[in-house]
Amino acid sequence: MNQDELLVALCKTLLAETERQPGWSRLIMVGEMDGGSAGMAGYSFDLSGQWKATSPRGGESLDLLEQLHEAMTAASPTGRPWLACLLRIGSNGEVGADFEYDDAERWAINPRNLAQRIAEFAAMPV
Repeated sequence: MNQDELLVALCKTLLAETERQPGWSRLIMVGEMDGGSAGMAGYSFDLSGQWKATSPRGGESLDLLEQLHEAMTAASPTGRPWLACLLRIGSNGEVGADFEYDDAERWAINPRNLAQRIAEFAAMPV
């Protein structure tokens, strides 16, 4: 699969592998690559902005994240890999993706920034 096909497959698999609250409107997932190992977590939001933490259950999402990382690195003119990605999936089928090449912590979620990240993610359009 090429990188576009991998991104679509990843988003579909995330929908299958993540638990979302009833009435969800969007899923915001942060993927990180650290020394060849992948990690992913995020939040499901409903229309009112209520959220639920979630992560993929099963290994296919992480396998696809690693494949996407490899494909994008190989396709890059500089061969420079991204460090983190932010995926936005709407219940209406819309998808958005951003990739960070310089700051691995750009979308990192931790106890100190949880409220800030939730507000940031809740305000993001798909």
